Amino acid sequence: MDFPQWRKHIDAVVADEGQWVGMLDENGVPMRDAGSIVSLSAPETRLATASLELVLAAGPGDPFVDELIAGGLGLQSATGTLLPAKGPTRMICVERVGRPRLPFTVTHSVVSGTAVPSQLTVHGVDTTDSLAWWPGVSIPMEWSNAKFSDWVTDASGTTYSKTRRLARVPFATKADGYTMRGQARTVIRNFIQDSLDAVNTLKGWTERPHMVVDFGGPADTSEELLLRTSDDYVWDTIAAPAKNFGLTVKVDLWWPGDPAVTVRTNRETGATATRTWPWPILIARVELMKEVA
Repeated sequence: MDFPQWRKHIDAVVADEGQWVGMLDENGVPMRDAGSIVSLSAPETRLATASLELVLAAGPGDPFVDELIAGGLGLQSATGTLLPAKGPTRMICVERVGRPRLPFTVTHSVVSGTAVPSQLTVHGVDTTDSLAWWPGVSIPMEWSNAKFSDWVTDASGTTYSKTRRLARVPFATKADGYTMRGQARTVIRNFIQDSLDAVNTLKGWTERPHMVVDFGGPADTSEELLLRTSDDYVWDTIAAPAKNFGLTVKVDLWWPGDPAVTVRTNRETGATATRTWPWPILIARVELMKEVA
């Protein structure tokens, strides 16, 4: 099925059964419906990463098993345990009536049974976890202006065993001086988008970014925040300040056909515009708790 057909199919399943559960590829595109669901735990959270546990009735030849277990059921470790597949990232998506779409990145899967494997348990984390491994850049312009080159030695002159392709970027090594100041929601939104833009520019991913920040919603009434930036990961930098200032942070999966998103178009002026995309994209949303209660 193409994307419009998938949307029609998923909407029909949600209308008839109350929810749709299925597998997505590494780009967030639907691949297949889940089979016979034994149990499902897919909580919705806005202040922490949520975990998925999906148990399916499955066996040899099941498409979920083939995707998530190496060689279907054929490859085992030295201790006899089944090995996970090493292919592209897979996601489990849950759509429910009147609720936000819930995407989870698969972390590992386990096949169980007696004589013949009969169940597949899929574990995952929601897409807010993607902020936990993305660099929280302290000096965005330095990353944007950096260039990759071939290195044969490190900064001390030690020779590498093989040539490495690296880009030199300065980190915030001082005890102070690297802060963002302003209303808390705006500061955190800008910090996430700055970090996304800096890494994407350095890596050449600007034509098709995987995530943007939603800059829409009512006027920012949050209190003033001084956000310390130290090149930790984005989530490590913003989690405590967001909680302390009454903000929620969530990363949703946007699909073609969803409402347009307000994005920042100019870092210096803060100008925004609405946009849609012909592909799935992650949307980071930072909101006041009282606005989403």
